[in-house]
Amino acid sequence: KLQGAQDYKGIVKGWFDLLVVRLCKFLCLRNDIGVVKGRYGYLQRTNDRSVLPQEFELQLDLLDFLRGSLDGVHIEVPHVSSGRTDIYIGFEGFRFVIEVKRSTTVRWSTFSIRPHLRQAAAYSSSDVRLGVLATLDLSVSDPGDPHVTSCLGVVRRHASKNDERTVVFMRVAGNRLSPSTFSK
Repeated sequence: KLQGAQDYKGIVKGWFDLLVVRLCKFLCLRNDIGVVKGRYGYLQRTNDRSVLPQEFELQLDLLDFLRGSLDGVHIEVPHVSSGRTDIYIGFEGFRFVIEVKRSTTVRWSTFSIRPHLRQAAAYSSSDVRLGVLATLDLSVSDPGDPHVTSCLGVVRRHASKNDERTVVFMRVAGNRLSPSTFSK
């Protein structure tokens, strides 16, 4: 689905492909893991919807994960497209920006990310027209978590007639129960 996207060619394509592979690995690992010695608590089910995890918990986890395999990964970089990035990945001559959000809707749908896609695409106004939206999905998904293949996709946004931006979205399932709870 990335084929034909503006700026998805040459060295940019190679690095963006690597980033997407890393995001797929992150997604699979977080889909499998439970709380370990207090870490990854943002993925665990909470019955009190007034105290849902914050997006910075996904942001810091993803930052640490990406720093383990990529250079030039930074957090909260200011003055990018008149804003401040959540995660900034700099290369020689170009950059990628990952916008991190959370969705607190009770039921997930792709409409849950629509308000944030425009922001994720806007960070590419002065660089390559490729970006990422990572969303912590805090919906109630009974009886079980979504399959990872439904948690990654590509969306094209048109800023104007001749300006198309491409955003890869990643949905990280939070508010999860362990499989053993379903047999009780």
